[in-house]
Amino acid sequence: MKKSKQSDEFVAEWQRVIQEAPSDLRQLISAIVRQRAVELSDIFYQHMLSDDEARAFLDHQMVNTRLHASMQRWLCELFAFEQRDPDEIFKHQCHVGEVHARIQVPLALVMRGARMLKHAIHGYLVESALERDELVKAANFVTETMELALDAMTDSFVIDMEKFVRADEGYRMFALGQNMLAERERQNAALLEWAQKILLGLLAEVDVQELQGIRHSAFGMWLQHKASIIFESAPELEQIHTRIQEVEKSMIERLRAARGEAQSPRVLMKEIESGINEIKFLLGGLFDRYIAVESGRDALTRLLNRRYLPSVLTREMALARRTKVPFAVLLLDLDHFKKINDEHGHTGGDLVLQQAADLVTGGVRVGDFVFRYGGEEIMVVLVEIDKAQAFQVAETIREKFASEQMRVSDTQKIRVTVSVGVASYDGHPDFETMIKDADSALYEAKAAGRNRCMLSTR
Repeated sequence: MKKSKQSDEFVAEWQRVIQEAPSDLRQLISAIVRQRAVELSDIFYQHMLSDDEARAFLDHQMVNTRLHASMQRWLCELFAFEQRDPDEIFKHQCHVGEVHARIQVPLALVMRGARMLKHAIHGYLVESALERDELVKAANFVTETMELALDAMTDSFVIDMEKFVRADEGYRMFALGQNMLAERERQNAALLEWAQKILLGLLAEVDVQELQGIRHSAFGMWLQHKASIIFESAPELEQIHTRIQEVEKSMIERLRAARGEAQSPRVLMKEIESGINEIKFLLGGLFDRYIAVESGRDALTRLLNRRYLPSVLTREMALARRTKVPFAVLLLDLDHFKKINDEHGHTGGDLVLQQAADLVTGGVRVGDFVFRYGGEEIMVVLVEIDKAQAFQVAETIREKFASEQMRVSDTQKIRVTVSVGVASYDGHPDFETMIKDADSALYEAKAAGRNRCMLSTR
């Protein structure tokens, strides 16, 4: 209802602006914008790419090329002499706002760029043969037209950003709703497992390069990718990261110097052990801050709810840009699932989905994310992994499905296969593109006969 009111207001204002501008002025402005579209696009994106924050989103060859073309098209359509339906123009501005929200381009930066576009168009008008009165009317028309478009774009941007913030907070609440006591024990065990390997390595005098840093251990990946969401802004989190850096610095830099000295390695081991104990203490305090209340899971499979996917993908994309470490997504579809429901009823189908969820979860690492994406579709976000490794994970999961029978009742089991699409993050700032790549690869896997994995070709 609110959207319809906004649309009506936009249409009324748009028609007023068009009617108040003389036809010959609108025709001249349209011609100038068409002739100068490439220059205007360059002005806008040179400004955007001069900003460090924006460069993280836009400095990608495909995006850069496509956005330049889109900007030129947007300007030409906005000032076209042959006017389109104002309601369609409104919808297009809303779509642009939604895309900006999705890739999280700072709104203030877009508005500054738009002001530069208006200033540039005004400059081109001054260079024309317009008289003073006509020049004022033309400048007013350009300003009002762009402000109308930007108002619609901004409203849509704000609405979508609010949705994202709510989903982001919802994911945090879901994560906090896990059984925190059990999760604390799991992470303590993972931390101790790493410490044991390091201490044994010190005793065995293995090469320093063979000792895995804590940040690349199972515990480290959980801390980097999940704890940062669950315990966002908790002071212990930063303290844990600081202590980890200190432990790793002691382990790597001082271990080399300690070789050959009878007492030094023992002292170093005690320091590392002390550091691990402090990390355990901080970790306990981190978990103690929160209450274990279960909420937000998919009721049937107990997997993450799909609405948390934007939060996870946006965070992983930002992390990948910062660390230059790729990640990937798998989109799995149970083959011939409708036939399972038809032959064994929805009860049998539900049993298969529950077992499929368990199988997929058991086939990935503790730092990865598993979502129920659709009816019989499961999406996995694999962190810190390249495309080839992700494909191997997909193949391992597919083979598990192919080799194990699944219960459809207390007395009956059937074979269930799965098709998988694999896509890797390539720097594109819109997470929807990555999902579409995985979906296209999944479609190819199904079209090629199912029970197979396909890599995205883009």
